Amino acid sequence: MFLDKTGPVRETYEALCTNLRSEGIDYVVIGAFALSAHNFERATMDVDLCVRPDDLERFRTRFLGREYQSVEGRSRRFYDPQTGITFDLLVSGALAGRSARNKVIRFPDPSEAEEIKDLRTISLSRLIELKLVTWRFKDWADVVALIRANHLNEDFADQLDPLVRMAYLECFDQKEEEDRYEEEAGGH
Repeated sequence: MFLDKTGPVRETYEALCTNLRSEGIDYVVIGAFALSAHNFERATMDVDLCVRPDDLERFRTRFLGREYQSVEGRSRRFYDPQTGITFDLLVSGALAGRSARNKVIRFPDPSEAEEIKDLRTISLSRLIELKLVTWRFKDWADVVALIRANHLNEDFADQLDPLVRMAYLECFDQKEEEDRYEEEAGGH
C-alpha cells in the first residue's frame, strides 16, 4: 500500500503535514518518503520529518495528548492512535547519525526544503549525507539504491561533505559489484 501512496503510513504523513501547516510549523521530509522523491521506492512503517527546536515544543503543546501520543523513552518519537503509525520529529541543526563519528553533518532546516514530487524534502546530496552518517547497513543499502536509481557516478562524491565521501565511494563500489554479479548471473 505504501508504494501505491495509500494506507496508514501515508494517512499519518498527510494528516501530520496538514496539522503542522495549520499551526504554522515548517518542516522538511527525510527518511523513506525522501527516498521516493529521489526515484527509489522503499516501503516504510514510519514517517521522518525535521522541525526547528521551538516548533518541536509548539507541536508538543498543541498536539500531544490530543491527536498524537508520545512514545515512552523516545523524546522525539510520536504515535498516531488513528493509524497505529509512529513518526519522528528530528531537530533541525542537531547532529545527524552516530555522534561518535559525526561532528559535522546536521539535520536540515526546513528552509532547505525543495519541492520534489509534491514533497517538501531535501536535495539528493543532503539525503545521501544523512544516510551515510548513520553507519548502518540498511541506510547504506539505500544509498546504493539511490546511486543506481539516479545514475550517479564516482564524481558525485565531490558534492558531499568530505566526512562521507569515502563512504559514498564504498557504496558506489558496492553498486558496481552488484551490477557485475547480475550481468554474470544473467549470462549463465
